[in-house]
Amino acid sequence: MTGIANSRIAAKWFGPICVGLLGGGLVIAAWAGHEDRVRLLPKLQNGDSVQYETRARIDRHVATKSNVQSMVGPRQVRRDLASALRLDIQEYRVTDSRPMLSGDTRIVALDAPDADQAAAKPAKVLFTVGGEGDIHVTEGADDLDPEESLTWQFWAAQFAFGWTLPVEGVKPGEKWKSGEPEKTPAPIANLVWERETTYVQNDKCPLLPTEDCAVFLTSATLRQKSNPKDTTPEDYRLHQLKTSGTATGTNETIAYISLKTGLLMRATEDLQQTMDVTIAQADGSNQIHYTIAATSHLETSMRAPAGANAD
Repeated sequence: MTGIANSRIAAKWFGPICVGLLGGGLVIAAWAGHEDRVRLLPKLQNGDSVQYETRARIDRHVATKSNVQSMVGPRQVRRDLASALRLDIQEYRVTDSRPMLSGDTRIVALDAPDADQAAAKPAKVLFTVGGEGDIHVTEGADDLDPEESLTWQFWAAQFAFGWTLPVEGVKPGEKWKSGEPEKTPAPIANLVWERETTYVQNDKCPLLPTEDCAVFLTSATLRQKSNPKDTTPEDYRLHQLKTSGTATGTNETIAYISLKTGLLMRATEDLQQTMDVTIAQADGSNQIHYTIAATSHLETSMRAPAGANAD
């Protein structure tokens, strides 16, 4: 059987976990004037460097039923990661009141390698952030494995969070809603993240208690807009495959952004997702059934400058 067994389509999705919250999307809110509003865009210049520490715990369980002997599909994952990340700003400019950034991130694993493994080489990822917070990797994506890539994407999305805020500025107590299609390839079409962000309050920054941070809470739900009986994405259909099933997910993110510098100080994210999907040839033969349950806890914190009094 070739339609499913030799196709790499099934390996592209849910790996390691759909990220889904990398900024942008349609923002719906009502704004009443500009008083007391703040714009939280980073104060940076060419040549600046900022250091962060990132940690992740990723767990994905996969149960498979199939009469196909050879196939490429989602894999089991249970992994903890810790790394130091240094961002070097190559170019930072403001156009029409919106910043544009290009930089490179150097990533060094903090975990000691196993006794039978050589120490991992530092990875380098070059990227840009557009005026609306859109993130594009220009070099180095292949230097990261899937879990490392997920962790980097989380850091990048939170670092660029200020870009995605309304241009009019925000103030404590305000809420707004946004939506964005799930961009990770999946065997279920028309998945959309619906989220609500609240500017909760101003509070002491986690690492620099002499400074104040804006605290944001974002709660998101993954909605399925396709009929569970036929969820076939176009790229699956082109390979004479048919899919059916359901997907659900929730995500909660808390971010602290410095009111003084506009830089991300700390962020955490907790995500849960499930998928129950059957992939078959168009005539219904040679089915593969996956049941997937995935969770992740991600966090990133700016490394306190030398001499700072951390809490």
